Amino acid sequence: MTEQQTMTTSEDDHAALELALSRILGNQQHSQHEQIKAKLVSEPWADVAAFAAASEQIDALNLKPWQSPPSHINDPKAVIASGTAHPDYKAAKLLQRMLDCGVSKYAPDPVLAIEKAKLGRARR
Repeated sequence: MTEQQTMTTSEDDHAALELALSRILGNQQHSQHEQIKAKLVSEPWADVAAFAAASEQIDALNLKPWQSPPSHINDPKAVIASGTAHPDYKAAKLLQRMLDCGVSKYAPDPVLAIEKAKLGRARR
């Protein structure tokens, strides 16, 4: 069992996971629509939702197969401290920006979520 499967999620995380699932399940033309539907039948909701969030982040950020999405990083500060040579450095930096803005690590479109969070703070 992975750390992702055993963790608890905040309300913000749950909302982001729901959004990721709805983006895929709400679009029958989405390349992973059938895969996610099938996974929901045989796998725990949280695992499928985390998979959907990672998939959406990979698409939104146009990541290469060897690049991790922010949702796969568990300790961004440790990764950042390892330096720019760490393969997950960019994902950790983005995740740290997300967390600093109050954005869930599971936000399907991290850059858009950061911008929305910044706009929300500017309006206060």
